[in-house]
Amino acid sequence: MKYLELVSSLKQRKVLPLYLFFGEEEFLIQEALDLIIETVVEPGARDFNFNALYCRDTSASDIVNLAQTLPFMSEKRLVIAKEIDAFKAADLEELAPYLHDPSPSTCLVLVSNQGRYEKKAITSAVEAHGGVIRFYPLLEREIVGWIETRAKLLGVTIQHDAAQYLWQTVGSDLQKIKNELEKVKIYLHERKSITFDDVKTVVGDFREYSSFDLAAALGQRNREKALLILSRLLQEGEAPVGLLGSIAWNFRRLLQAKAMEAAGTGSDDIMKKLRVIFHQAGLFKEQMRRYSLEELREAFSVMLATDRALKSSGLHGRLVLERMILKLCGVEQRA
Repeated sequence: MKYLELVSSLKQRKVLPLYLFFGEEEFLIQEALDLIIETVVEPGARDFNFNALYCRDTSASDIVNLAQTLPFMSEKRLVIAKEIDAFKAADLEELAPYLHDPSPSTCLVLVSNQGRYEKKAITSAVEAHGGVIRFYPLLEREIVGWIETRAKLLGVTIQHDAAQYLWQTVGSDLQKIKNELEKVKIYLHERKSITFDDVKTVVGDFREYSSFDLAAALGQRNREKALLILSRLLQEGEAPVGLLGSIAWNFRRLLQAKAMEAAGTGSDDIMKKLRVIFHQAGLFKEQMRRYSLEELREAFSVMLATDRALKSSGLHGRLVLERMILKLCGVEQRA
């Protein structure tokens, strides 16, 4: 089962007796848990029909007993068991019979802290009667859509360029994006649509530089600025691999743009097809002028080598990225 399928089914109040949640995106896991609680637990019966516990402090037999307890004055009861990874083999064996024959009046949610959960006996049993969901970090191309959907949950809409600017300013941390969206909503007062200027006013000074500033500096072949921004972002705790991802995303767009330009597509149509924010179109066109089509293709060889070095060479991430910047910008900085 995929995350969006889970959300859709819960909104239709279709609740399965078993779920297993695991993955790297903790924010989405918590969001899914909140939605299950909202769907299953009746507020007036919360104390009787809802248990959230940690497996390192709770035995498998206690979880089974709670799951087998009938709900009190409610259709279902909910049991959330976090840190299922703390269970040893004997604990999982004790839990397994219930997973093969779960109570239809209980929703039991098992939550793992790991990016992968590889206990096949558990995943197979849960899949037979419920849903196994891995919560991946959103892809870059999915984040703007997620922001637009999140805004609707807050009772407002957000213009596409405003959502894109929010992502580029705040980064990919979903919790930070949610917090900033809520601030912008408060700023709106009675208005129901978030504009680019709203986001710029409320979120514009969120931090001095973002990974997109680094990508833009490289797009301009401004070596000194790129090295400065890299230093600041690493000091803020940004991961080198994540920074490389943002740079590659921008170069992919530049490569697409140059290929369309070579095929005779006009500048305005290129901006429209690539959904470049109106306020950033001038900067993007400048980046296009800095690279030839062949240079952009060569840039991907440099970035591929950088990715391998970050993941396998043992060199410090800062040194690897600095070398990449020097190669992409060339020996001489271009103004």
